[in-house]
Amino acid sequence: MTEALSGISRRDLARTILALSVPAILANMSQTLMGLVDTLMVGQLGAGPLAAVGVATLLFSAAATTLKATDVAVQTMTAQLVGARRDGEVGGVLFTAGLLTVALAAAVTVLGMLAPGLWMALASTDPEVRRLGAEYLLWRLPGALPFMLAFQIRAACDGIGWTRVGMAVGIGMNVINALLNWMLIYGRLGAPEMGVAGAALASTLASWLALLAFLAVLAGRGPRRRFRFLARGNLRWDLVGPMLKMSWPAAVQSLGALLAVLVFFVILGSIGTVAVAAGNVVLRIAALSFMPGIGVGAAVQTLVGQSLGRGDVRGAVRAGWGGVALATLLMGAFGLAFLLVPDALMRLFTTDAGLAAAGRPILRLMGLVQVFDAVGLTLAGALRGAGATRQVMATDVVLAWGLFLPTSWLCGVVLDGGLVGAWIGVLVWFFVYAVGMTVWFVRGDWRRAASTL
Repeated sequence: MTEALSGISRRDLARTILALSVPAILANMSQTLMGLVDTLMVGQLGAGPLAAVGVATLLFSAAATTLKATDVAVQTMTAQLVGARRDGEVGGVLFTAGLLTVALAAAVTVLGMLAPGLWMALASTDPEVRRLGAEYLLWRLPGALPFMLAFQIRAACDGIGWTRVGMAVGIGMNVINALLNWMLIYGRLGAPEMGVAGAALASTLASWLALLAFLAVLAGRGPRRRFRFLARGNLRWDLVGPMLKMSWPAAVQSLGALLAVLVFFVILGSIGTVAVAAGNVVLRIAALSFMPGIGVGAAVQTLVGQSLGRGDVRGAVRAGWGGVALATLLMGAFGLAFLLVPDALMRLFTTDAGLAAAGRPILRLMGLVQVFDAVGLTLAGALRGAGATRQVMATDVVLAWGLFLPTSWLCGVVLDGGLVGAWIGVLVWFFVYAVGMTVWFVRGDWRRAASTL
């Protein structure tokens, strides 16, 4: 983007947002499809393995997604530097974040592989779920390093405006993961039949290949010279403080939200194993519907950051509201599908009639909140583009623990509402979060929160 967003027509603004959003959406969908493919293929093994993979994946995500949170700072800083025409400093941002990520990834890998059973004991009381989940983690944790580093590189590419890079790598990684899943879970093409462990190993191998693909992009002559990705002196100690200041709220938000979901699964576990398995399937399906909002939010984060980098505050505001309109249309389509054909969607991921019947009503409930979630996800991206990560974090974490979990426990367990009752807490969480993001964006405090590099 070279022209100020405040000076272009609405049609050109829509085209600009769409051009960045579509690749980002497809990239996020590809990432989510890895989990969906795991669920689809492991689901053929039964409710126990399905529940185990769901819980173990959440544990892995709680660690890896939290510790990769510097990608928020990488994207915002990169966007602001590009907007200010300081392209040569982008390599320093990425290299500094990369070193921090390597140290954190090594720590979580070692700690996790030493005691995967202990991790599962924190989230499940079912012996089979704990055993299979520990087996999954043992093979998945070696993929934490490439998983986290790949997100840093993708964040830099997104901040530049190269969202197609993440899309291409994401699609390729998903195809490879699907093939490896088929081979390693079921023992096809001469591979060992590993079951749950095969799903984990497939994701780990796919993550390493994705990292290599991203590194190949950075090593290209054009990117390497323009952004100084391989230049000497790229370690910028002066960026560590601002980077951590911008990143720690994102890390707390990721950890807080994921731990809240883990506690939610504990609540579902008190209702029954079928509730856990059905909840896992519905969250996997719903995660795909979140991708338009997350993808548009990522595009808006870049556009807001670049606009603020060039001093175009009005353009940043236009980017935020334009993104909301696009995300609402896209996520609204998913909402209609959840409301109209929940049975068909559930049957894609399980052959168990009981699981499908249990998931049908809660998938319909997820259809009711798609529009609200579109608003929340998009405006959260806009606020991050200004560096206002603390407001986003505080709103999400407070609502997750102060509203979502108590409501789920009250409606699902205390009032004996079962799985549907527990899911009411999810609806309340998403709706109030959207309201909170709207209030923060309209107030305009984020304009003063924008970082200066």
